[in-house]
Amino acid sequence: MKDPIIVAGLSDEPLDVPRLVDEIRRPDCGGLVVFEGTTRSPNEGVEVQRLDYEAYEERAVAQLQAIAEEIAELHGCGGVVAVHRIGSVAVGQPSVVAAASAPHRDEAFAAARALIDRIKDEVYVWKKEITASGEHWVGVPSDPGEEARSAPADTTHATGQG
Repeated sequence: MKDPIIVAGLSDEPLDVPRLVDEIRRPDCGGLVVFEGTTRSPNEGVEVQRLDYEAYEERAVAQLQAIAEEIAELHGCGGVVAVHRIGSVAVGQPSVVAAASAPHRDEAFAAARALIDRIKDEVYVWKKEITASGEHWVGVPSDPGEEARSAPADTTHATGQG
């Protein structure tokens, strides 16, 4: 198999999921799995107006690239997409795309699952939920002893996207 196609990064524009997925379609890959994370409402009974994403951009882009490359190698992928939105994302709109193409479905499913789990757990992107009653960071631990990463300027800790 040729070298994998890696599409990784951040976007402050709406994600064009079909275009991103088309970038990793290959004739030698019979499986292509796509995870598209979208803004949902309600969330835990509260109506969400939008989500605002912030990132430590230089670090997040490097992390997305490294994770995509590692997943491609580990699962024998022909292509991997790891793209996350930053800025405001309306209800129903995609905020993250994690996709993998591989010769067989088992590898494609495993790669896509590992990819989104690692993006959620490791990438320096934070999510703020905006509702009619206010806004709050999602995934910000209340216990200062919890493991944390550097957070946006108006918080003290963040552990992922939530």
